[in-house]
Amino acid sequence: MRLHVLFTKDGIPGWIGSAPRAGSEPVEGLTIEFLAAHRRTAKGNWVARAIPEPVAPTPEEIAAEAEAAYAAALEARDQALREALAAEADPQFFRWQRGEAEREDWLAAVAAVKARFPKPEKP
Repeated sequence: MRLHVLFTKDGIPGWIGSAPRAGSEPVEGLTIEFLAAHRRTAKGNWVARAIPEPVAPTPEEIAAEAEAAYAAALEARDQALREALAAEADPQFFRWQRGEAEREDWLAAVAAVKARFPKPEKP
């Protein structure tokens, strides 16, 4: 299989494709996986590239991610709560305003909706 590769100045394949591209070189008999894991030296030899060690997130990054997840969960809960209140409790409110229902019916509908959508716990 012939691939076309555009190398960086360090000999790392920066672009790999099946069709030629400006500045690319044809490479015969190598797979994409091989090219992704190796670099070519100035003499044309292939050398395995060092795989960088994954960096553990800092406590600040973990806290920021948890806070962002909490904010997203809170926003989703608030949106769902607003929609449910509009669909279920608001009609009861207007019936109460017209004298067709009791205030307690409306408050019970509000409480039932809020019970279905509890606030997420803060991290």
